[in-house]
Amino acid sequence: MEVTEQHSVEQVYEYAAKLMAQGKTDEVIQAELIDQGLDSESATIVTQNLRDQFQHLHREEAKKNMLHGGLWLLGGCAVTGITFALASAGGGGYIMTWGAIIFGGFQLLKGIYQYYRLS
Repeated sequence: MEVTEQHSVEQVYEYAAKLMAQGKTDEVIQAELIDQGLDSESATIVTQNLRDQFQHLHREEAKKNMLHGGLWLLGGCAVTGITFALASAGGGGYIMTWGAIIFGGFQLLKGIYQYYRLS
């Protein structure tokens, strides 16, 4: 493949990715690519490849949100539970980590929603 051909292919993918990032459907993207001079089969291949990449990236982001949210939730519950147990055993106060628990729970649910929305 020549350098100019590769550059053209990259331009097609960049244009299609821009449309996909704007929320355009695969059919609209394919129609736009065909209008730009690409044949129907190539337009389908480009959109399928990009859709796979977009889904992979969004799933990775969702997994990261689930992991971080779960860790914040677990950490908040652990600090609350440990300080409550210590306060119960020896008297005194304990730390209720509402912020970590709420933030972690929200981020965990957000990640779960993101992950299953793509299925």
